[in-house]
Amino acid sequence: MAQRDPDIEAIRRRLLERKARLERELAEAEEHVARSDEVEAAGELSAYDDHAADTASETVEREKDFALAKSAESMLQRIQNALRKLDAGSYGLCDSCGRPISAQRLEALPFATLCLQCQSRSESR
Repeated sequence: MAQRDPDIEAIRRRLLERKARLERELAEAEEHVARSDEVEAAGELSAYDDHAADTASETVEREKDFALAKSAESMLQRIQNALRKLDAGSYGLCDSCGRPISAQRLEALPFATLCLQCQSRSESR
């Protein structure tokens, strides 16, 4: 087996660490949503009415958990895509123009799929 570029291995480790952290955050958010569902179901069976402010706070917390879970899922997909590109040997190449993505950009966003020029173009559309 050929020796791999140490920078690629460092990037792989960073991506895997971030992936593991996001998976933990996602599991925590999903657990919190499940607990909220249980509390809500128990509250519906209760003979006591909840105060409107309590219900609003619970709704806000639940929506926040959903948003965090959705963001974590999106980031996980981007990281998994970067890991696939590492395995395929196409990591660091712009998906749009095929040119190399700058090392500074990949350092900041190891899951970047576009070079700065193509990213700027896509954002200006």
